[in-house]
Amino acid sequence: MLKFLRGRKRSRNAVLILFIGLLTLSLVALFSASGGGNKLFGGTTGNETVIAKVGAYEVTVRELKDALTNFGQQIAQGQGRNRKDDMSTLYQLYGQQVLDGLIRQKMILYDADRLNLSSSDTEVQSRLKQVFAPWPGWEQYRARLQQAGMTPVRFEEDLRASIAQEHLRSFITAGVEVDPKDIEADYRRSNTSTSVRWVELDPQKFSDKVQVSEPDLRTYFDAHKDEFKIATEQRRARYIFVDQNKSGATMQVSDDELKQDFTPERFVKQVRVSQIVLDIPKTEPAERKDTTADKKTGDTEEETIRNKAQGIAQRAQGVGGNPAEDFAKLAREFSEDAKTKAKGGDLGWINKGDKRDTDDPLNKVFTMQKDETSQPIKKGDKYYILKVTDRKIPTLADARDELIKAARSRKGYTRAVQIATEAEQQFKETKDAEAVVAAINKKHGDQVASVREVPFFSEGESLPQLGPSSELLSSVFELQNPGDIGDRMPIDKGFAIVQYLERRDPHDPAFEETKAKIEKSYRAVKSRELANDRAKELAKAQNIEDLKKMTGSQGLKLDERNGLSASDSIGPLVSESARAHVYKLNVGEVTKEPIKADNDVYVVAAVSGRKDPDMGEAFQKERKSIEQRMLEERRNTFFSTYLATTQKQLKDEGKIKIYDNVIESAVDTSGPASETGQPRMPSPTGARPRRTQQGPQGAPATLPGKR
Repeated sequence: MLKFLRGRKRSRNAVLILFIGLLTLSLVALFSASGGGNKLFGGTTGNETVIAKVGAYEVTVRELKDALTNFGQQIAQGQGRNRKDDMSTLYQLYGQQVLDGLIRQKMILYDADRLNLSSSDTEVQSRLKQVFAPWPGWEQYRARLQQAGMTPVRFEEDLRASIAQEHLRSFITAGVEVDPKDIEADYRRSNTSTSVRWVELDPQKFSDKVQVSEPDLRTYFDAHKDEFKIATEQRRARYIFVDQNKSGATMQVSDDELKQDFTPERFVKQVRVSQIVLDIPKTEPAERKDTTADKKTGDTEEETIRNKAQGIAQRAQGVGGNPAEDFAKLAREFSEDAKTKAKGGDLGWINKGDKRDTDDPLNKVFTMQKDETSQPIKKGDKYYILKVTDRKIPTLADARDELIKAARSRKGYTRAVQIATEAEQQFKETKDAEAVVAAINKKHGDQVASVREVPFFSEGESLPQLGPSSELLSSVFELQNPGDIGDRMPIDKGFAIVQYLERRDPHDPAFEETKAKIEKSYRAVKSRELANDRAKELAKAQNIEDLKKMTGSQGLKLDERNGLSASDSIGPLVSESARAHVYKLNVGEVTKEPIKADNDVYVVAAVSGRKDPDMGEAFQKERKSIEQRMLEERRNTFFSTYLATTQKQLKDEGKIKIYDNVIESAVDTSGPASETGQPRMPSPTGARPRRTQQGPQGAPATLPGKR
């Protein structure tokens, strides 16, 4: 097959579809195979010992240890953990995955060799000067690599591997093409404008409607015992909590401090506002074939309204040396809000403390100056232009209470740090939480400290009573022995000093022990059933008008969005598969079944309008970029499939060898992950193309002029 692919492009294209099919079938076989054992690292095998080979390319102990260490660090950072796993744990968790990645990297080098696609010294040298542009000179180059724990030979081998992969990918995917019909379909999907209405049924809102009895819970527990098994170690803890708010609640704040903190602009609470509102015409079924609002410019209706709003705003602002026009006059002429148009757009006084949506345009006015006019702001199917016509500037007396509160919060934090430091020292000396809290409260008053208990929990579990304090829980598993006390750490609204109290092994809990979790799970299941049943009733609506009536009679909100493309989410429908159920509907049609969103919310939706895109000049402008994107996506997919298939083929031929007996005794877990004790500098592929003497091309060449 590979020899055939080397032939003319026409020949490659002819077999491309068949080749994809064969590769896909091979993938199924590959990923169905067992991943191998998970034995722990241990023993004293050297870092240069070979644990796997692809042809003459070798994977060494050092490479596996370095890759595992780097992978483990990335996982820990992603999970917000400070504690790093030892090498044995890393291999148990990720060993097979990381080893497979290293083998894949060596396989790319092997394949590039046999297809005569390896990188040359000239290419490596050229790429070096791109990576280190502007080129610092050979001495600085070596110094930078040494700082990062790398040698020039090692880094250049990684570059060589990266270039070889580029060569191999280009060759293998040269025959991949994109059908013009697929380009057109992609453009249509992205640029068709759809109006959607939908209703959300959130199971959480049905929770209080679930009837719960102990017999029901016991029956549920008996049927789902595996769900409540405690499969990992659990720990119980307690902590001393120092309350930041109480620490500062009675602290004195002088008038001089208040004056220093007071800036009138920060405390503006009321502004008088005028508005100009322009409606974006809704997309109705009858307009589907009318793809643009302005045939001369090719603009869509929304673009036309946005441009109009921009022009009005500029007239009100006095842009380009022109005097600012009277806002009230412009509002009477252009605004489409019936309530304020006759009054020159006047909305009256707006209070900052009033409840409003986060995307409400009025949120902006409290940062504007008097007589300032905003740029057009879009919300829903309208554009708003706002002008602040007056502001009530507060005095120091008006802002006094808020200033005192802010000052006490600031001082409270500083005092809480001091108190928590004191409590930490006493707690570590006495290990008596109650005595420490009593002494702290006696000295500082205001009941600033308290003892809080943490029930048994597993690592990674969250507890509602702790809010966003997951770091506190993870710190308990960093303590070695019951009774050990951790360092002071900030948590929500204060500081905590935690003590590890007790350990519990994995076990099957009794009903009473886990009753709260059973009820929570039972309510969640029954709530989903109730929400789904209600959604199924709504999905019986024959059309949008029926859906309106049904949601209105049940007190449910029918949301609406206009101008959506196929990539836009619809409320909680974020995934492509969920959105597709809606976008494939005809205009006026309602989903026949509820759609379950990723957050377990059930959605019933309808398409109220659709407008097809301009397939003329606008499409032609984007055609090339769409083709390039789709081509890149298909090449990536094809190359990944090719690599997986080649890996299986080489395994079957015995050209990929994994020395399990060596891996079992490969790494001394007490030692560093590399001989230098330093992390490797990130390289283009992460691969080090080490080869034995009989390799296809011998050892990597040293580039001229450096050593």
